[in-house]
Amino acid sequence: MTTLTTQFNLRTDNNGTPGTIINSPLNTGENFFVEVLMGDIRDNAVGITSSNIAFSFDAYQVQNINSSFDITSLSSPLLPSSFPFGRTGNLDNNNGTITNLGAGSIPSFGVGSPIGINQLDRFSLLHFQVIGTKTSPLILNIDLSQTSFADGTFANESPNEGQLTQLVELPSSVSPPIPEPSVNIGLLVIGCLAFIKLISSRKKPKSS
Repeated sequence: MTTLTTQFNLRTDNNGTPGTIINSPLNTGENFFVEVLMGDIRDNAVGITSSNIAFSFDAYQVQNINSSFDITSLSSPLLPSSFPFGRTGNLDNNNGTITNLGAGSIPSFGVGSPIGINQLDRFSLLHFQVIGTKTSPLILNIDLSQTSFADGTFANESPNEGQLTQLVELPSSVSPPIPEPSVNIGLLVIGCLAFIKLISSRKKPKSS
């Protein structure tokens, strides 16, 4: 059975490098990393030779801030350096999507090498910033039909999870305090009462 093992993490931004896995709310303006790990954890593991993923996110709440969305460079953290073949990927921050982010290797022809042989290796690392004030989902979709193993099999040939979701959590919003009555409003009320009292006193009949 061809089984893909995947892990989808949100990590803290430690001065521009991935830190610990996030398990507490983030704040508006805070940066974080999204990490996708893949592995071939089987008795006869041969490793993964290609994959293709996509992300969807709320563009009003988070934005991708990778300094360069250059998937062609083998030094880019967006894709494995050992996957030099067919490197693709498109970022649309306005609509909150990253699509067709993928690449591969052809070890039998000496082009690159497999990843994730009996372990989880990083397939992609993306940089994001929280710009909104609401908790929002970040959804990872894995194209299992383009996720292949070095033995020629594909991830869609056996049950595998193709979609994973992480919540970008923010602290619960605090209800604004009820404003105290304005001093000007208080003076207006006092003035109105005084005026009513004056009118009432003028209407009293004169004593004979």
